[in-house]
Amino acid sequence: MARLDTIRALEKRGLSTQLAEKTVELGYQLGTLKKVSLKELEKKFYYKEILQLIDVAKISSINRDEIVEKALKEGDVSDGPISADQALRRVEKKLGVIWSLPEGYTIDGVLKQISRKGQVLLGVAFPINSKQFRYPFHGYVYLKTRGICYQSVITEVVSFDRPNIPEETELLLSAHTSEPYVTFLRIERLIEMPRTIRLEEFRKMDGTQVKSARNYTQVEDSLDLDRERLRFEEERIVALDLFTKMGLSQKVSLSLFTHGIFLASQVVIATDTELRDAGVPATKIAKLRNAAADAAAIELQKPISSKATVQKKKKAEKEDKPVKKINKFRKMSSNLAAKLPEIYIEEISVESEENKLGKKEIEDLVKTYTKINVYENDIEDILTKKKSLLPQGIVREMAEKSIKHKLKPKQIEKVVDGGIVQYNQNKIDATEAVGVIAAQSIGEPGTQMTMRTFHYAGVAEMNVTLGLPRLIEIVDARRIPKTPIMEVFLEPNVSSSQKKALEIASMIEAQSVSQLAKISTDITNLRVLIEPELKILKARNLPIEELAARIKKKGRLKTKMMVEKGIIILEEENVSFKKLYLLEDKVSHLMVDGIGNIQRAIVRKEGSEFVIFTEGSDLQAILEVPGVDLTRTNTNSIHEVAEVLGIEAARIAIADELHKTLSEQGLSVDLRHNMLVSDVMTNTGTIQAIGRHGISGAKVSVLARAAFEITSTHLLQAGLSGESDVLTGVAENIIVGQPVHLGTGAVSAIYKPKSKKGKKRGK
Repeated sequence: MARLDTIRALEKRGLSTQLAEKTVELGYQLGTLKKVSLKELEKKFYYKEILQLIDVAKISSINRDEIVEKALKEGDVSDGPISADQALRRVEKKLGVIWSLPEGYTIDGVLKQISRKGQVLLGVAFPINSKQFRYPFHGYVYLKTRGICYQSVITEVVSFDRPNIPEETELLLSAHTSEPYVTFLRIERLIEMPRTIRLEEFRKMDGTQVKSARNYTQVEDSLDLDRERLRFEEERIVALDLFTKMGLSQKVSLSLFTHGIFLASQVVIATDTELRDAGVPATKIAKLRNAAADAAAIELQKPISSKATVQKKKKAEKEDKPVKKINKFRKMSSNLAAKLPEIYIEEISVESEENKLGKKEIEDLVKTYTKINVYENDIEDILTKKKSLLPQGIVREMAEKSIKHKLKPKQIEKVVDGGIVQYNQNKIDATEAVGVIAAQSIGEPGTQMTMRTFHYAGVAEMNVTLGLPRLIEIVDARRIPKTPIMEVFLEPNVSSSQKKALEIASMIEAQSVSQLAKISTDITNLRVLIEPELKILKARNLPIEELAARIKKKGRLKTKMMVEKGIIILEEENVSFKKLYLLEDKVSHLMVDGIGNIQRAIVRKEGSEFVIFTEGSDLQAILEVPGVDLTRTNTNSIHEVAEVLGIEAARIAIADELHKTLSEQGLSVDLRHNMLVSDVMTNTGTIQAIGRHGISGAKVSVLARAAFEITSTHLLQAGLSGESDVLTGVAENIIVGQPVHLGTGAVSAIYKPKSKKGKKRGK
């Protein structure tokens, strides 16, 4: 218990759970941290971790700025090879919300409630879709007087169809126990920011800047304090240096930084009230503005950098190559493949690192790539003689095929000739309207697609959206597919065993209480009895005590719970028959095991291996299940792919889904058209839908927007805001009656006839 209490105490002070657990495991407490020396901390912690420990324990004997510089250097050299799990975590998209406190709420009141109860329920007047978040996620509290000063850790969103009050009234603030709200946020931690964050530093999901909280704003890639702490520290050093040179004391300079003013340009645009609130004396405001104006002009010309950053840049300029921390596999690969091109060295390094290859195995790899390099050079020589060019990817493929089939020089030359012919036939003219052609190629067969929504696709009782509805679903970039499904492939050592495949399937399939136990109502004693199926629990390795704990936690039950003779008993004082039956119904539908979004999991044999097909999708959770092949498992939810694996993976997934949907209907569309659609939908870094107004309704042309609907509104707004139309699209050029700048319209041909006598006209 003492260990858990120490961890919780460290978490409340702002440490992450991982660092708090590490600190306690090493035998440190708050009292012992204050007395520990820097040398001892350096042996056991990273510098950025030491920085957090200094803040928590308030260690005054250690030079903070020195640790910041060391942490920055450490961050530079630690960008070496990373594991697959680390890579997934880096690209994972997070969602966050910015919201302002309702009337009557105070930060002090919230902090007191969290310290007493361990969590708090805060009501907000606007609806939030609880299904779009992966818990926990970050919330940012916006204060009208300052800005964003606190970050909250939200573990649950409780939404109602209409204003209501949660059952857990003890977690509400005393002043709001009777006030109904549409949504309640369950907050377990409230962390004070190192400095005030302005709204403009956040971006919405569509990429635009956040200009106003408006009670609630959803943002993407929410701020991670552990990652941003060093940036804050660097800004603090710059701010202190800047403002002290302007004649301000260190105390006032630090106050400006904590109020979110850390650049000279921010001083220029700040109001007198903001500067006074930050502690600047009224007599010094005018002098500060003049000094800040001169410094702001320099800022615009040259970006502000800390001393540590400047030193690092100078060091990098002196050296031919930046200092990087590489492991033994990469070092060995680089030494053995020194004569090969850099791209081959990188490929060999990655393979040797992933598979932990020995020296002999790396040497074999080098020989293979050396052979490919020789063949590539031969193909390049043939292309030079023929005065032709081919993309490097095609040259590489030709070289690999030539090695595989042991082709002779004359045969290689014939292959190259055929490749040149095929490449020239498939080239597209620079002025070709590829977008229009792609739209026609997909739209025309789309009219022939069936409207049937479901079919079994070879899997018993597995519904799958196909045909036109699925095509519309992909192009519209629906966040949640109508029938989300997954193909879960297993690792080679597991995929051949049906028994192990069934075990994994049962592990991921969501199980309700009614599926694991018999539920009945004891009318005589007014209680609910849950009798677990012991065989099922044993197979799922789920003890009765654990089942009871999950029921209470997931159902947020206030009733008295006991386990007697293998039966879970729920009792409640002053309970009516109606409440008893409602309690039974609530408990029976609780999901207590497996992955919540996976309703069903079916094992099917595909060739020589067993594959799990799921009804429902949760890619992140599935990839964490032992025995699942991370490289082949896929989902038909495009947004999940983007959130978990990144936008490039989503780009490939969109093209594959389009091809799969069309080919299942017996329709053939060139893969490049599908790829063009996926490129357009993902080129901004986020998935954008293709609607009647173009990409996500973001057509820049006023006339194009007005041509479809609400014409007068679009034209009026454009007139009021002074918008201009450069007439680059098809619709707007047709409206004004001029040729479209595509295809033949992209070329202007001028004919100047001669006079009858052979002289030019005008002479």
